Amino acid sequence: MRLISTAIFLVFFSLSPVFAQLRLPFSESNKNESYPKESYPVDGTHLLDKQEQMVRDYIKLHPDALAKMRLGKTSAWNFQVGSTKAWNSQDLTKSYPGSIYQVPSTCRKVGTYCYIFVEDELWGNRVTQASVDSVALYFDHKTPADPNKGIYQTDVEDFGDIADVDADPRVIILIEDIKDGYSGSGGYVAGYFTGLNEVNMTGSNHAEMYYLDGNPGNLSSQGGLLQAISTTAHEFQHMIFWNYHQSWQQATFINEGCSMLAEINAGFTARGQGGQYGYNNETNYYLMGWRSVGDDKNLIDYSRASRFFLYLRDQFGMGIFKNIVTSSQFGYACFNDALQKTGSTLKLADVFTNFMMANIVDDRSQNPAYGYIYQGLPKPTGSVFPNPNMSSSSNLHFLSGEYLTYSEPQDLNITFTSQSSSLIVKAFETGPSGSKVQNVLLNTPFSDPQLGTGYTTVTFAVINPTESDDNSASTAYSFNSTGPVPPAMELKWDEHEPTGLYKFDTGDTVCVTFDAVKGGRLDSIRVALRRAGSIDGGVWESTGQSRPTPLGKKLASLTASTTLTPSVPYPVPWTNWRGVDLRSKNIPTDKPFAVGFVFGADAAVPGIMVTHHTGSSDPYHSYTYFTPSGSPANWYYLTAGTDTVAIYLIRAYVSFTNVQSAVSKDLRPLSYSLSQNFPNPFNPVTTIRYGIPESGFVTLKVYDMLGNEVASLVNKDQMPGEYTATFDGKNLSSGVYFYKLSQGNFTQTKKLLLMK
Repeated sequence: MRLISTAIFLVFFSLSPVFAQLRLPFSESNKNESYPKESYPVDGTHLLDKQEQMVRDYIKLHPDALAKMRLGKTSAWNFQVGSTKAWNSQDLTKSYPGSIYQVPSTCRKVGTYCYIFVEDELWGNRVTQASVDSVALYFDHKTPADPNKGIYQTDVEDFGDIADVDADPRVIILIEDIKDGYSGSGGYVAGYFTGLNEVNMTGSNHAEMYYLDGNPGNLSSQGGLLQAISTTAHEFQHMIFWNYHQSWQQATFINEGCSMLAEINAGFTARGQGGQYGYNNETNYYLMGWRSVGDDKNLIDYSRASRFFLYLRDQFGMGIFKNIVTSSQFGYACFNDALQKTGSTLKLADVFTNFMMANIVDDRSQNPAYGYIYQGLPKPTGSVFPNPNMSSSSNLHFLSGEYLTYSEPQDLNITFTSQSSSLIVKAFETGPSGSKVQNVLLNTPFSDPQLGTGYTTVTFAVINPTESDDNSASTAYSFNSTGPVPPAMELKWDEHEPTGLYKFDTGDTVCVTFDAVKGGRLDSIRVALRRAGSIDGGVWESTGQSRPTPLGKKLASLTASTTLTPSVPYPVPWTNWRGVDLRSKNIPTDKPFAVGFVFGADAAVPGIMVTHHTGSSDPYHSYTYFTPSGSPANWYYLTAGTDTVAIYLIRAYVSFTNVQSAVSKDLRPLSYSLSQNFPNPFNPVTTIRYGIPESGFVTLKVYDMLGNEVASLVNKDQMPGEYTATFDGKNLSSGVYFYKLSQGNFTQTKKLLLMK
């Protein structure tokens, strides 16, 4: 979202693009259509927690279990390409031991450090020899990060050794259709490791092995193959981690964080399952919290773990992770133990505070602890306050924090209050003078005379660095801030002139989502229309997600109309912007909201213009409900390439006062307009839309064929804007009538037809 004359703020959605041919034509050129994946990969290791506890209990009762396993198998597997075996696998939807079933498979590759088996039913379709060779190549010999070192060597050097219970240096990788309850959408298990195979229990394979998914994971596609190779690094780390925690469970956050870092360290993107944006939208959550299976927010836990462990790597190097994996301490104490062994004098509380600052500063030149080496991480937005007159309270979880940004900070005065001295507050100021970080004292007013001039934006990081394994504890605080009330603000995503429009069918819907503007009121919206006509829409609360719908509770109905149809090539600047005054609706903007339009009977009228923005890391916020060719009706976003997103030209205007002048002058019609009534002919009700560019006394009246006035629809002073009037002819006879709009020296008349 662009805040004109202020800083830039974005609202993020963690979606991934899939590209297909668009069934609906783009008016000026052929474009592509893209939509959020209905499926997303997750790690399955943590789904087996209850079973893994049984394994740990078994080892406690049989401390020599692994030694007996090694003695019981005195020779290597010595598989060859073509060797067949029915491996035991896990039905992740059932409880152990009833979850065990057998997978007929064939060895398709013998590598330096691996045997790769493929479920027979997958071979030649979703898994090919080329894809198996690629998995083996990356496991044995190279990674995107190092062309001379594979995943096996990288993970062993960085995290530790495997248990080696089967007298074979090679790890078995089974590619199968993992039974996880996947039904065509939602999360599917991309891979998993279980310690069951390391001990002599029911269902064990008595082998060092882990599993990769081949359906819906598709190793015959480039994207699916990269996902599988990245998952290989992830699951192999779980195998290493298990070796040091055979009889006791470390915090899931630590195990999963190491596996996420294994992917990054091998050169794969710091995706954090669920997207890096996931953590950015939920920073006030216990650092090491890990939610139950089936909770969609569990994906954010992966995002948080990915980012924190990446920060540890960039600050302390890979050496710290072996200390983390091998530590005998649980939870937060594990981090303190690893830091001490690494030679650092810092505690977890110190590291976490610096981590919270690095997320918004990300500048190692200002402070090495306040930045990443890794490039391209999006910054958290937090709460944005264009109006400095705010007062609120919150509870911060232990090892969590919140960000509060003031985009109009001139003469800002703010006080943070808490009965606890454990909270830390820092101010990060940016502007023409550069950037700086200041400490903010609790229970003491804070101000900076340079705010608003040298530093035009300030973000306060409120941090609770309390070290604890209690994921429910929190600390209360409040803040109160004052300052001058800013003028009206324009919120927009578009940066360029329109490039065309997409043509949709009756009932298709387009919408643009906007971030919350605390303390504001939605005064109006403005939309770029293509042709003469009218289109109905509304304002909704935003659900914060694309599916099942971005539209929540409806806040208001609206209609945008125009009498203009600009020529091609398009005029610059675009002349056919039309505004809708919403001041009478009194819509607060304290929550994210969406503005949308529904297409009527004629899909060509009037059409909403789009522009395109290049940048694959930017959020998707323009959504369309329609039926693409070969896909079901649903909410989608449109692209013109692999990294170019279509943006509907819809803008919103927010003010912080109740004065009528809050509506932007840009919303005023450029000229008078009187639209043809719709429907026409009508029986008995029709709608008349008109626009006036100046304030003044307005009349809109209806006359019969003899010039007699039969209805007075408008007879009052009106501000500049677009308006709608309804004419009900239930008491009139069928026939031709005339309606006339007048203001000052302007008069325009049109004809309507009543047919009963």
